Amino acid sequence: MNQEFGLLIDGNWCNGSDNRFGELIDPANEQVIGRVAYASQTDLDLALAAAKKSFLNWRNTPVSTRVQILDRAATLLYERVDTAALLLTCEQGKPLRESRQELIRAAESIAWNAKEAERILESRSIPENDYRRFIVPEPIGVVAAFTPWNYPAVVSARKIAPALAAGCTIILKAAEETPSSAVAIAMALIDAGLPPGVINLVFGDPPAISQYLLTSPIIRKLSFTGSTAVGKQLAKLATDNLIRCTLELGGHAPAIVFADADVDATAEAIATYKFKGSGQSCNAPSRIYVHETLYEPFLKRFAELVQNIRVGDGMDENTDMGPMANPRRIAAMERLVADAVAKGGRVVTGGKRLPRPGYFFLPTVLTEVPDDAAIMNEEPFGPIIPIAPFAEFDEAIHQANSNPYQ
Repeated sequence: MNQEFGLLIDGNWCNGSDNRFGELIDPANEQVIGRVAYASQTDLDLALAAAKKSFLNWRNTPVSTRVQILDRAATLLYERVDTAALLLTCEQGKPLRESRQELIRAAESIAWNAKEAERILESRSIPENDYRRFIVPEPIGVVAAFTPWNYPAVVSARKIAPALAAGCTIILKAAEETPSSAVAIAMALIDAGLPPGVINLVFGDPPAISQYLLTSPIIRKLSFTGSTAVGKQLAKLATDNLIRCTLELGGHAPAIVFADADVDATAEAIATYKFKGSGQSCNAPSRIYVHETLYEPFLKRFAELVQNIRVGDGMDENTDMGPMANPRRIAAMERLVADAVAKGGRVVTGGKRLPRPGYFFLPTVLTEVPDDAAIMNEEPFGPIIPIAPFAEFDEAIHQANSNPYQ
């Protein structure tokens, strides 16, 4: 496979003006599978100009027309799910069925936003005594959106669709490690009749692009999904220009298992959600607190489920969990496990990288991990989960809220 992805600026697919590219790596085998064009400042200027120019017409396009385009784009994306899912799995590593599910959710998000636009974007008149009040929704302007590599299809759709439905234009800086999903969505929109310049798609150096876009007076809205640290940096940039922000940042989600829980059902539900996408999700469970009366049976059952997770290439239909997305995540997992063990934690199962090509890390369960261990305070963003007992309700709530992500 040798895929090449370009930039979309003012309705035209192109390479960057300085002809820079980034390699695309299959995380299941560490092989180069293609490249993606990187945007220069010249390209960003063109994208900003295109988004500003097209906003004047798009904002005045009837809601019914915008809805028709979004509905048609959703239908086209549905029809292209199988092809797009293959590319997503090759880039990101998740099992093919998860890629299909994500792309279907992306299409559903586009269709849902189209339907909501009809409901909420019409002007309303509200009589009050001798007065009549009018509510007239207005698009804010050009949106700068930044999407991550872990769920590149559904997160892109959730940013693009509401912006376009509202009458805004958008510059999407999608993840350069997983470009195909954003390209698939943009192509569906173009094929559905979206005018040139309404959506612009760029890839490249994240700090440089965010700095350049968010210091432009053309940008009026920031939508970002990613780490808390980066979100804080972007929010500061946006504040200087009074750009409104919508931020979806990191998490450290606890699961609390009380004494009346069904051990089997609860263990299966948490394990299924935790290890989907190799645990690389901001809302994946990252700690489990179990009532002391259920702790031993729960730990035993949960460990059994985790040991039976089949780790392998996402293209293999028998795979339950694919590789991690990049070597940075492998290094992070190794550091978190080593730190937990050094501080007294115990590895119940997993805890190491698989000795084979690819960024594979075994699903890992830890116990006896102290509260000051890194895994208890940093977002793990991977297939590691510590389990601890508790005795009282208040103790569980205190533990759940004891780190910076409360």
